[in-house]
Amino acid sequence: MNYSTVIQFYFLAVDQLSVKKMKGKIKGNNSRKVADKEPVIIDPLVFRRVKRERLSERISKVIEEMIISGVFEIGSRLPSEQVLAEQFGVSRNPVREALKILQERGLIEIRNGSGAYVSQPDSCLTSEALGRYLRLSGINSSIKALYEVRRTLEGTIAKLAAERANSEDLVNLAACLTRMQQHAGSIEKWTEADLDFHLAVAGATHNPFFTILLKPLVEQLRTVIAEGYLVPGAIDTGLEAHTRLYNCIKNRDSNGAYEIIMTHLQDSEARVRTYKERRRDKRRSSEGQLS
Repeated sequence: MNYSTVIQFYFLAVDQLSVKKMKGKIKGNNSRKVADKEPVIIDPLVFRRVKRERLSERISKVIEEMIISGVFEIGSRLPSEQVLAEQFGVSRNPVREALKILQERGLIEIRNGSGAYVSQPDSCLTSEALGRYLRLSGINSSIKALYEVRRTLEGTIAKLAAERANSEDLVNLAACLTRMQQHAGSIEKWTEADLDFHLAVAGATHNPFFTILLKPLVEQLRTVIAEGYLVPGAIDTGLEAHTRLYNCIKNRDSNGAYEIIMTHLQDSEARVRTYKERRRDKRRSSEGQLS
């Protein structure tokens, strides 16, 4: 198949999109009218931003749009670097860089000696990207903010899981509970089973977006959740809460599931704060003795 005409069309579309964005900026804060009939004065930074976009980024946008629109189907092999370079009218270097960008986004897989292939969509990439954002933005340091989101998200998840869970979901949840019972003496393994249980509840909603959103949140809290279970009696309390939640889901009790998860998350946040306060007090006491 000759993609030359198609590529030219998408390349033009990307340019037109840039023009539309430019017009939007001209109408916005980056412009001002001197008088009613005088021309608009445009902030030169707008042009600099457009000029700074690398050719490889423009090419990656074109290929990405062709993948999303189905021109390049999942599992299909992209034209070679040489063919793409000829059809874009550029050297192979920007094409190679564009393919690397697409691979980083999870849109294609580059196989040595074989070429580039369109990848299957992977929700893990979205979760990982959100996780990176949480770490880089510093939001993950706010326990209050993360637990607030968890309560909002997991309350709905618990109710829907009770309404939608099938036999396979119940088997997965029961397996997580068994692991929690087996690893009560290991905080690391216990926490792993605990978080897997929460993700299994999200999976029982059969709405993949819940898992995509929840996974990076619990990953950011992995360490503090483990610390919270160091509080005496926390593991027994946690196991009881998870068992009750499982029974509510099994019995289609959506309201009961909601109440249990909300109470459990409130207790979890309180345990984390208790542990951190005790550790802080202990550190201050040690510093006082040294002085």
